[in-house]
Amino acid sequence: MKPHNSFSPKRQEAGVALLIAIFILLLVSGVALALVANSGSESSLAGNFRSSTSAYDAGTAGLEEARGRLLSGSPGDLNVIPGFIPVGAPLAVGQVRYILNSLNPADVVAPTTPGSAYFDNEYPQEFGVPVTAAVTQTIPSVWANSAVAQMPGPLYKWVRITAATEQSLNIDVNQDGVKDAVTPLYYDPAHIDVSGNPRPSLIVVPTAPAGVPATANQVLEVTALAALPNGSRKIEQYVVTPVTFNLNFPSALSLPGANVAFNPANSNVWFANGTDGSGAVTGSPSYTPVPGCNPNPNTILPSVGVTDPAGSTANVSAVTSQIPTRLDNHYVGAGGSPSVGNVSLSSAMDTPAELDQIVQTITDSADLVLNPPTGTSASSSSLPSSMILSGSPATCTSGTVVVNGDFTLGPQTGCGILVVTGNFNYTGNSGWNGIILVIGSGTTTFQGQGGGTGQFDGAVFVATTKSTTGSQLATLGNVNFDINGGGGNGIYYDSCWIRNAQKPPTYKVLSFHEIAQ
Repeated sequence: MKPHNSFSPKRQEAGVALLIAIFILLLVSGVALALVANSGSESSLAGNFRSSTSAYDAGTAGLEEARGRLLSGSPGDLNVIPGFIPVGAPLAVGQVRYILNSLNPADVVAPTTPGSAYFDNEYPQEFGVPVTAAVTQTIPSVWANSAVAQMPGPLYKWVRITAATEQSLNIDVNQDGVKDAVTPLYYDPAHIDVSGNPRPSLIVVPTAPAGVPATANQVLEVTALAALPNGSRKIEQYVVTPVTFNLNFPSALSLPGANVAFNPANSNVWFANGTDGSGAVTGSPSYTPVPGCNPNPNTILPSVGVTDPAGSTANVSAVTSQIPTRLDNHYVGAGGSPSVGNVSLSSAMDTPAELDQIVQTITDSADLVLNPPTGTSASSSSLPSSMILSGSPATCTSGTVVVNGDFTLGPQTGCGILVVTGNFNYTGNSGWNGIILVIGSGTTTFQGQGGGTGQFDGAVFVATTKSTTGSQLATLGNVNFDINGGGGNGIYYDSCWIRNAQKPPTYKVLSFHEIAQ
C-alpha cells in the first residue's frame, strides 16, 4: 500500500513573515541612512552658507570703511597721510592705495608681495599688469591689530582703491571699439546723450581743450579681500564716485530774480568784492585762510550780480542807485565801480525747479536740518561747535546745515554750506566761511543789522523759488537785500572757501559685485 502524502498550506507559507520583517527593516534602515545623510548635507550647506555670509559681511565692512575714510575730514580720513588720495586732482591710473587689516602683528598682510598669503591676484586681471608694477601706498585699517586689544574686527585683509578705466571695468564706455586702459573714467550726472537727452553716465573725458565737465567726478574702484580662518575667501568691489553739489557762483553776492530790492550798508568798513581771496586784504582782521589752498587773484567777478532780461538794466540800476556815491569804491570787481553786473547763472541754478532740487539734494546729505516752528527763527546756537570758528589760530570744520524756515546768525562765524529757505538775519559780528544759499519762500530776504567786524568769505546767493503759499514759481521771483546800519566787514568772493564747503558728503555706489575666487 502506497504511503499517503499530504500537502499543508500552512507549511508552504512558513518563513514569509520573516522575509517581510527583513524587508521592512531594510526599508527603515534605508530611510534612516537617508535622513542621516540629508542631515549631514544640511549641516554642510548651513556651514557653507554661514562661511559665505561671514566672508561677505567682512568684505562689505572693508568696502564701507574705505568709502567712509575717502571723505575729507572724516574720522580716519585717509589723508592723515598727506596726498594719500589726491585733492583737486584725479587719482592716476597705476596709483594704488591699500588699507591693510591684520588681526595681530604676526598676521602679515602684503598684497603686493608675490607668494604672500594675501597677494593681490585680482589686480592684473583688471589692469593687465602685475600689481608689482603699480605705485602703491598703504595705511592701516581702523581695526588693524584689534585682536591684541581684544576687540575683534571684521575679517577682511585689505581694501584696494584705484582709478577706474574702461579695461578695469570691462566696459567700452564711449563705444569706440577699444577698452581704454590708461584714461581714468568720470561720472557725469548732467551728461547729455547723443540724442540731446539728459542721461547720467560714465564718461571718458574728451581731450583738450574740452577737459573735465564741471559736473563730472572721477570714478574709483574699491576692492576688498575677505579671508576667514577656515580658508573661505571672497573678493567684493564697489564702483564709487563722490557726490558733489557743483555750485558755481557768478559774483560775490548773487541776487537773481524778477525785481531786486537793495538796501546796502552805510558803513565805511563794509565791502562787496568779487576778486578771489579779497577778504584776506580788505577786512583782513576777520579773514581765515583755507589751509593748503591759494585763491586766484586773477579771478575777478562782479561784487553784486543780478539777472536782467536781454536789453534791460532795471535790476542793475536798482542796485547801483541805492549805493551811496561815497561808497562806490567799496563795490569792487569786474565792470567798474561800483561793480554791479548782469550775470549768467549756471544751467543747474537758473530756474526755481533746479534750485529747489539743489536744496533737496543738500538736505538729503546735510549734517544738520533745522525745522523752526512757523513764526519763529532758528539760531546759530543750534550749530555744531565744530562748525563755529574758534581757537588760536582760529579754525572750524566745514559742514552742511539746512534751515527750513527763518534763521538768525550771530555773533559767531560758521563754516560750510548754510541753506535757509526763509529769512536770513545776521548781526554785524557774524560771519560765514563758505556758501550761504537763501532759497525758498516768497519772503526770502537777506537781512543784516548793526556794526561789528564779521565778514562773509565765499559766496552768498539769494533767490525766491516759491510763492507765499509755498507753491513753486515758474520763474525766479523778487529778492530783497537789506542791511540796517554797518553790517560788518562785508562779502568777499573766495574760491577756496567755496571748494572747501563742498567737500563730498558721501561717495555714491554706482555698482557692486562679487568676484569669483
